[in-house]
Amino acid sequence: MAITEKIISAATLGLALTQAASAADLPVKAAALPPPIVDWSGVYVGVHVGYGGGMNDWWINDPREPTVDYAANGVLAGAQIGINKQIANFVFGLELDGSWANIRGSQRLRLGFPFFGDVTSTTTSRIDALTTVAGRAGLAADRWFAFTKFGLAGAWETHTSNAAGDFGFGAFSTSLSGREYRWAPLIGFGAEYALGGNWSVKAEYDYLHFGTRQVGMSGSTTSAGVTTPVAGDVPIAQDSIHLIKLGANYRLGEVAADPKYPPVKTASGTNWTGGFVGVQAGYGLGRESRHQDSSPLPGSGSFDTSGWLAGFDGGVNVQSGALVFGVEGEWMWTGIQGSRSSAFPLFGAAATNDLSTSIDWLAIASGRAGFVVGDRLLVYGKAGVAIANESHAFNGAASFGAVSQSMAVQGKIVHSGGVIGAGLEYALAGNWSLKGEYDFIRMINQHTSQSGSFNQTGFPAAGAAANSWITQDLHLFKLGVNYHFNPLPGAVTARY
Repeated sequence: MAITEKIISAATLGLALTQAASAADLPVKAAALPPPIVDWSGVYVGVHVGYGGGMNDWWINDPREPTVDYAANGVLAGAQIGINKQIANFVFGLELDGSWANIRGSQRLRLGFPFFGDVTSTTTSRIDALTTVAGRAGLAADRWFAFTKFGLAGAWETHTSNAAGDFGFGAFSTSLSGREYRWAPLIGFGAEYALGGNWSVKAEYDYLHFGTRQVGMSGSTTSAGVTTPVAGDVPIAQDSIHLIKLGANYRLGEVAADPKYPPVKTASGTNWTGGFVGVQAGYGLGRESRHQDSSPLPGSGSFDTSGWLAGFDGGVNVQSGALVFGVEGEWMWTGIQGSRSSAFPLFGAAATNDLSTSIDWLAIASGRAGFVVGDRLLVYGKAGVAIANESHAFNGAASFGAVSQSMAVQGKIVHSGGVIGAGLEYALAGNWSLKGEYDFIRMINQHTSQSGSFNQTGFPAAGAAANSWITQDLHLFKLGVNYHFNPLPGAVTARY
């Protein structure tokens, strides 16, 4: 019996060794690793660089409307400090930042009439520094964090005005300057991506509404060789300042997930979390209204605009269950334009004027929120800020017997407004998706100073300017293709 047991034990051992040797040649299923999790809670510090710009409107002579209007733009750089708290997939926090800036713009106008002479004026504004304090809130999924922010912004600014000319009463010149500090409400959108260790990178857009503020200006005026000090308040409006920032943050302390708040799992099917870029094209329809001197004078009126648009988009989505929240930036070249011609009696003579406008480019910064339907369809709504670079022109002519007059002026503005929209996006194979979208844009009432020349029979040409308030509505219909940096289908189970 003992001999039999030994034979069986030896056979069993030999069989086990044989199976082990054979198994050495076969693939072994590795133990499943837990998915990486990033918890955004904690204090962080960082640096940023960026670019900003917007309109400046000066009320100098007429309390009903500005005298000069121009866009300012330039670079900025600075640092930030903040704190986040993550609960499940929701992250909220507070951030303070400060930036040195050189956001600068100016306008040169030549005004006058053939009978008297001309005066040339140059006004300049510069934002020297910016600071913001804002709350941030959004959704996070692993390394991605998409957020909105609301708060306050402050700016240190310098303004100057110089004029010189001769209206037939002798040469004169004036030089004024002033410094100010102003506050504004802030709204923004952004996304942040966690790198290895404690580092992350971010991109964000901020909109600032400074409004109108009385700026104390002082200097001197010289006439007939006599210099006299002058001082006074000048209303200056900055209704729309736009900032784009790129930055890097370093989290202080340990980076670890809080076990009390496990992240919400995504719904089955397509996983929309991650960054994307794309191209889009479409058509825009709109209506522009233009009026001068706050009254329906010749040169006022409304007309339709329309044309193609095409460009790029990019952003980040974060998915929590069936809910998807994202931020998106868009840049489009456009052929949207329109014009109006009219004729009317003027002191018994026939007069004509022509109005025209064109949108050179259009940008949109927005937040998106939606939900997943089925496996591949994303239904979403969006809201944000639209920015358009526009060209406007006015041409007028009148004849009084042998005497004829004509004026041709044009100007550019950076027009800002609000946008709301809705769309559908469908996930294709791999990393691609198709989308269709409608956007409605309402531009704010923006003033423009158009400059050019005035001509009259028997006199040399003189400088001329026309002021207009401009409002505009746009309806955009767009189709696009997006490439997602993570494969869109949900996680695939490995097979062995």
